[in-house]
Amino acid sequence: MKVDVFAKDELAPPANPQNAPGPWPPSRTAWYAVWLIAVIHMLSMLDRSIINLLVEPIKRDLLLSDTQISLIIGFAFSGFYALCGLPMARVADSRSRKLILVSGLAIWSLATALCGAARSFAQLFVARGIVGGAESVAGPSSMSMISDLVPPEKLPRAFAIYQLGISAGAASALFVGGLLVAFFTSIGPIHIPIIGLAREWQLVLLVSALPGLVTALLFLFTVPEPTRRNRRASGSVPLREVGRFLLSNRTLFLLLFLSLGIGAIETFGLMAWRPAFYERTYGWEPQHIGPLLALSLVISVPVALIGGTWLAEFMNKRGHVDAMVRVCFLTQALSAPFAIAGPLMPNPWLAFGCGVFGSMFGLMGAPAQNSAIQMVTPNEMRAQISALYLFTISVIGTGLGPLMIALTTDFGFGDESMLRYSMAVVAGILAPGGAFLMWLAMRPYARAILAARAGWRNDG
Repeated sequence: MKVDVFAKDELAPPANPQNAPGPWPPSRTAWYAVWLIAVIHMLSMLDRSIINLLVEPIKRDLLLSDTQISLIIGFAFSGFYALCGLPMARVADSRSRKLILVSGLAIWSLATALCGAARSFAQLFVARGIVGGAESVAGPSSMSMISDLVPPEKLPRAFAIYQLGISAGAASALFVGGLLVAFFTSIGPIHIPIIGLAREWQLVLLVSALPGLVTALLFLFTVPEPTRRNRRASGSVPLREVGRFLLSNRTLFLLLFLSLGIGAIETFGLMAWRPAFYERTYGWEPQHIGPLLALSLVISVPVALIGGTWLAEFMNKRGHVDAMVRVCFLTQALSAPFAIAGPLMPNPWLAFGCGVFGSMFGLMGAPAQNSAIQMVTPNEMRAQISALYLFTISVIGTGLGPLMIALTTDFGFGDESMLRYSMAVVAGILAPGGAFLMWLAMRPYARAILAARAGWRNDG
């Protein structure tokens, strides 16, 4: 896409930075840090998502409805995430991102253990909220660090690794969770000092908390804080400056965030209810569903991320200024039919196949999606803008996705066995709408990236 003029709501080229660019970190140091950040996000997704596999036993022991369990899965997590996300992102734009990330990892790991110790809806809700609040620091700090570790032309590759960690966490939640459910179900409840009698779902959550504490120590002692590049101001940028930046780029960010938010509602909603869908519709047990869904991720994720990275870099080299957003539109459009059709399939294997292809096409856009935000955002605002971006995914998506499907099931159809139709209805409304908004975002994004590149040349 060729754009010769700048619109009024585009990114203005930055002034000369207060600290000169300087050399990038050594390749070995940079990529080690990127990979370890990916591991942290794998653990984040593990602690966040493993509860999806435990819906039925939690409902059984705590006597919860679909709407109550959706509040624990979604709103408890997203509400605390929203409260903590932006304030901590402002801190991350001026303080040590490394220490913020390590602290968050330790806290959400301990909170996952607290989820395993819960004995009531209220206790589980609060513990789940602490997980969400602590995890809110991970994305903004990590994205800001990655953008200072590798040059812009390698960002799709770096964010593919970052996304690989997230997807590996989702796979681990299903695979490891399924195996742990099977193991702890076979041995029965265990008496644990202080906690008391712990059932299988509680034991799964307690065990899941351990790897995060070890990884926090490893990251603390082996990864240096990267030097911030091309900052226009020292310290924290006033909120009015962030607001002015967003307002001047309102068309781009409104379309982009709306599209990503709608897509996240659909994605997280389907993800949260997929294990229960297979159990209710086809009679598959959690210990069978988990490893199978995990296997599908092991197969589809590398294909999706390698293909998505190649497509983003290919379009960029071909001169498409809007390459990152263009890739997002294409992948959303390809994913939509499979997301809608999957829950309606007459047998579990056809549903499983639709799920694999839908997830694969959707995930192909992740490297470009993460890169797009960083490429048009000034360094001193990256964590804060990333926090808003992640708000649309982790707060709106996680909070509203499971709840929207649960409400459709409980109050639309009035029968939990109709879950498959709730999933299809929600996907049918949201998936095409998200893709259309992303298509509208292509032109304003092209203008913004051209302006940002002009700023890089001025700073160089």
